[in-house]
Amino acid sequence: MTDFRIEGRPLTGSSIAFSNVSGQTPTPAVNGSQTVFTVANAYVAGSLKVTRASFRMHPTADFTETSSTTFTMVVAPETGEPLIVDYIKS
Repeated sequence: MTDFRIEGRPLTGSSIAFSNVSGQTPTPAVNGSQTVFTVANAYVAGSLKVTRASFRMHPTADFTETSSTTFTMVVAPETGEPLIVDYIKS
């Protein structure tokens, strides 16, 4: 069981649920020119983690969260290059 705390105080009697999504492939397929991708579920702002060809991308430098379900890569991934996302579902 995880002990959740805010400002050092334990959260008791709260119903907090986190739903992590891990290893999801966004759409559409990587084609060498596509820069805007969509995830299957809305995510919590700031929780999106993007991995491109086994390298973790950096927010702002490599991608931007453009809505609660989309993100834009600064440089389009090459055709067939793996693109994977992890995030907290909102």
